[in-house]
Amino acid sequence: MRQRYNRERYEPPAEPGRSLGQRVGRFVLLVGAIFAITAGVVVTQRLSDDALALLLGLACGVLVMIPTAGIGLLLWRRESARQQRPPRPETTGSPPVIVVTPSALPGYGAQRPALGQSGQGEHSDGAWTMAPRRERNFTIVGGEK
Repeated sequence: MRQRYNRERYEPPAEPGRSLGQRVGRFVLLVGAIFAITAGVVVTQRLSDDALALLLGLACGVLVMIPTAGIGLLLWRRESARQQRPPRPETTGSPPVIVVTPSALPGYGAQRPALGQSGQGEHSDGAWTMAPRRERNFTIVGGEK
């Protein structure tokens, strides 16, 4: 048996799962590709070798720039996300104390004679001879004056 068609209105069979927007998008993409290929052939036939080398270098430069720009954009977004995060809560304790000792000041670390060898013969009393005390100055960094 033959199937009867409605002559008043013809409806092409729809592709399963494809909407009208997707089909139009495919058509525009196909027409754009054909136009780009045709324009490329016409341009390459009419331009000189120097002009073609310039265009090829420009195209290669743009293609190399795309990943670099992507990495820059990724780093920029990461930094902006880091700045939007709330800051860490400050500790209420006192700041750390850092003591810096001088390495070698005059009068410090001088060689002292060993016990029993004070240079006064063998009649030493066995005590260390102490250098006169000097006043030590300290600088507090970050303190109020």
